[in-house]
Amino acid sequence: MNFKQLEAFYWLTRLKSYQRVADHIGLTQPAVSARISGLEASFGVPLMDRTQAEFTLTEQGHEVAEYAETFLNLSEALTSRLRTKQKKRYTIGAVGMVTKTWGVTLRRKISQMPEGPLVDFHSGSNVDLRQQVRSGALDMAFVTGEAGLPQIQNSFSVLYRIGWVARPDVVGEITRPLTPDELRELPLILYPHSSPLFGPVADLVEETKRRPNARHTGNSLGTICDLVRLGYGASAVPLAALEQEISTGMLVELPTTVQLAPLDVRCVHLNKARKAQTEEIFALARQAAEEWATAHPRYVAFRPA
Repeated sequence: MNFKQLEAFYWLTRLKSYQRVADHIGLTQPAVSARISGLEASFGVPLMDRTQAEFTLTEQGHEVAEYAETFLNLSEALTSRLRTKQKKRYTIGAVGMVTKTWGVTLRRKISQMPEGPLVDFHSGSNVDLRQQVRSGALDMAFVTGEAGLPQIQNSFSVLYRIGWVARPDVVGEITRPLTPDELRELPLILYPHSSPLFGPVADLVEETKRRPNARHTGNSLGTICDLVRLGYGASAVPLAALEQEISTGMLVELPTTVQLAPLDVRCVHLNKARKAQTEEIFALARQAAEEWATAHPRYVAFRPA
């Protein structure tokens, strides 16, 4: 398997014609066919169902198509960065908890830098950001400990308290802490497998057991917060993300007999090739995180390394 084969396969899944792919990437049709055949040979499975009249991917073909798109996106991001001669752009990757909280403060501080760089924020999951770090597409990255990346020495981390929240009309009047069995009886909004909260939440409510009520899934923290606001059910979230709604009574925090561990967001990547700029922006990140945690002590704690 090589990148050119994946590129040809990606465009074939989009254009559904060998000739159109050949025209798009500047090859002959036989050359495109050879790349697709080579890719199938390397995996040892057919990627297209050739018994169908129309272009149809096999189950394995759909899986490879997803990875091919990821590889192409990473390649494009890396190529774009390497071609930027002036290096005036700086990219910070962060999980959604950061961009919804102290990331806002950091962005404001950066905008006040005299002749500072144009900074792009990339908000994504641990999985997404880990790939971006490994491809060289990010200058700085903040993820949770579950990403499996070592924390930068002499940096800092931010602990986000996790709690169960819902609209009052969804849960009714709560007079005592709810047990995991009682939480399981509620309509719940759950996390995708890639989320660091998937395992702790699923274990707490024992999702392998009977599901007596609705189960919804959001693909990101932002989507899950939206589902909670709209009344789809209760969910365990970093409470800082819904602090305003809790304070106004739109949402309520559910008392529980078992507490989930806080999520630890830490810095795992700094671009050493841009040392002076990185040090300046990282200092602002530390200030932003500490200021935000000081202003919101109920839900967030700042921890120096």
